[in-house]
Amino acid sequence: MRAMIRMTLAGAMALTCVGLFLAILNGCVSLTATDSAVPTLTPTFCPVTTPEPLWVEPVTSPTDQFTQVITVRLGNGESVSVAAESGTFTVTGRFNAYALPALVEMALLPNTTHHLRVTGRVRAIKSNGCVYGGYTLSTIWDRFGGPLVITQVFTTVSTSHFPLALMHYTTPTLKLE
Repeated sequence: MRAMIRMTLAGAMALTCVGLFLAILNGCVSLTATDSAVPTLTPTFCPVTTPEPLWVEPVTSPTDQFTQVITVRLGNGESVSVAAESGTFTVTGRFNAYALPALVEMALLPNTTHHLRVTGRVRAIKSNGCVYGGYTLSTIWDRFGGPLVITQVFTTVSTSHFPLALMHYTTPTLKLE
């Protein structure tokens, strides 16, 4: 059901051109011409959507590895970041919760317990004058309710076994397309 707001020509002229233009541009109202030269403002009805899922697969802990791939399932995702004691690791692309999860490879510091915070950005989608998405979700729990904590247990190895990310200690960003 659409609500109708009738406005006199003088009332419409009282609105600033910029304010009316922005209201129409943002999809808040649409302007309809009538035979009586009285413009009609019609609000756009945007249904409320169900929030997108953010599910993180369980992590392996403890581990003697220096990297771990974190599998993140995010509906209509455009970027996913994993922040921990070893840095922030981000991938961008087009992800979904079912067939195409985000795979974020993160470095692990030796003899360190890593507390993960996974953050996902849901892409904005415009449909029929309405904008959906465009928000961020975050969690510290896996999809079964377990904590996202990885303990790296150092074993004696030569430096040739250390991953490049640990040797240079950079925060990698990977763009998938």
